Amino acid sequence: MAFRHVFLALALAVLSAGVDAMDAPSGVLAIPAGDQDEVPCGGAAVVVEMPGLGRMILTLEEALPGAGRSGDKGAAKLSSHIDLVLPGGRRGSATIVRRGAVTGALLLHPDLVLDDSVAKPLELADSAQLHVGDTVWTAGNAFGALEQDGAAAISRGVISGLYAIPSGSPPVRGRGGRILSSYRGAVIEIDAAVNDGNHGGALLDGAGRLIGLVSLGTARERRLGTAVPIHLVMKDLECAPTLAEPAAERDPLERSLVRAAAAVAPAIALVYIERPSGLGNPEAMPRPTRLVDEVPAYDRERLQNWWSGYYHQQQMFYTDQPISALVIDATSGLLLTAASNLHGEAEVGSVLVPGKAAIPCKVLARHLPLDLALLKAEQPLPFPTLTLAKDPHLALGEPIAVAARHIAGGGHTMTVGVVSATGRRRTRNDFAFTQTDAHVNYGSLGGAVVDAQGAVVGMVVMLGPDDGNWPWMINSGVGLFADSASIARVLPELIAGRTTGSAPPIGLGVLLKRGLAKDGMEVESVTPGSGADKGGVKPGDIITALDGLPTRDIGAIGRGVMKHRTGEHVALSVRRGAETVALTVEIGALAK
Repeated sequence: MAFRHVFLALALAVLSAGVDAMDAPSGVLAIPAGDQDEVPCGGAAVVVEMPGLGRMILTLEEALPGAGRSGDKGAAKLSSHIDLVLPGGRRGSATIVRRGAVTGALLLHPDLVLDDSVAKPLELADSAQLHVGDTVWTAGNAFGALEQDGAAAISRGVISGLYAIPSGSPPVRGRGGRILSSYRGAVIEIDAAVNDGNHGGALLDGAGRLIGLVSLGTARERRLGTAVPIHLVMKDLECAPTLAEPAAERDPLERSLVRAAAAVAPAIALVYIERPSGLGNPEAMPRPTRLVDEVPAYDRERLQNWWSGYYHQQQMFYTDQPISALVIDATSGLLLTAASNLHGEAEVGSVLVPGKAAIPCKVLARHLPLDLALLKAEQPLPFPTLTLAKDPHLALGEPIAVAARHIAGGGHTMTVGVVSATGRRRTRNDFAFTQTDAHVNYGSLGGAVVDAQGAVVGMVVMLGPDDGNWPWMINSGVGLFADSASIARVLPELIAGRTTGSAPPIGLGVLLKRGLAKDGMEVESVTPGSGADKGGVKPGDIITALDGLPTRDIGAIGRGVMKHRTGEHVALSVRRGAETVALTVEIGALAK
């Protein structure tokens, strides 16, 4: 599926830390695609033991061939006879005997004998007893793995949320506008990999027991993988098997992150923001026409490319849902969120309070260089106050969790990862960010970043279309957060109601000629009074190195400058005529 990416780095890191690996379960089967030209692979199904029925097969309607072509009314046109690929490549089939009216689940009777040597049934666990942070595994036919290689593809992750996708949400669409899932209801959200071919397959607990059927349905503001809880599937299919207690297998580090996220969650509020000019998205690409069977071959490639561009743009667009905000002073009614949450000329909103009337709030101030915004409620907030870490420990590889909220009446969400880069500067100014590989999305923008010791070390920022200045997609494994120390430095300005606009760029104070010198960059002019002027740089000089690194293009100079702040100095090597001159230049703010 185009909008799902296989993120295995975290799983591999956790496994190498000592968590037991899991063998691919033989009770996961493949449902081959009906038309390989339309979809890259088919879905998946699982083998279970049903009281009074014997060995049966479970899947979701969305996993069947052709399920997405006819839209929401396609069920009546689907065949009741389903082809299967068993582990090892053996072929078989099954017949649908029951359909779930609520979950879209299907119960199939196999048309061949499924003994343990062929496919061992999965034990079921009670999904009603799951918690955010529990270890999970997906197992399915990802990108045709089971069809091609004879074994299910698995991925490890955690439960990142437990909530219901609202009934009025539009269906999830994929290539050519094909409906991937129309399921709307209770889901288990996960940060394990979910791709084409996983749908209808298994979501397993830490002990390998079935807790859900993987779906391609997603909450638009989260866009993380989901599964339909198995206890709801059983109820919908009128089956009553024994459900074991789920295993919450976690290593000590994961347990620490789960506790940290749960502890900070009460101080994360949901705020509904009014957007007088609508969502702050750029002009939308026109939606392509449906890529139906009747489209002639000569026009298919054009439509496929159009759909790819349209879908990529839709993945970046802002959504309109309550936003996460950190309660930094409950008595004074102060909440901190990401300024990029306030698109659509937002200035006022309401803090949602469970079981009580919402509390009006307004935007008190913004700090755009760090993408921060301070909100003030009209009265004290009935939430605990969150404390920011004074000296956050943010070394490379440091484990962190992102805690947030995204839906009224729901619990908190949590994704996990590590610090993947520090000192990231998106523009040439004094403000740097920390990068993480944890999944971040519009449901977690403005959420808290916590470490394994329970300290709040930052807040998720800088996510959205922003005219392409922030090129990473949501849940891409690239997310930025403002660290707690940087937030603390500018918080007094925000509390005083002072807004800080976009920071002026910093630099040497020179205008460079492009592409003339082979071994450096030639100075065309020097700004009077700038660091370059005071440091002795002259027009015609060729800058050959900055801090000892070659400067053969303008990008090398920009990268060197971005490692420094205003007032710091860089060492320049300058060729002036036949001699080489060493200069020291102070970095300074430049006119915009």
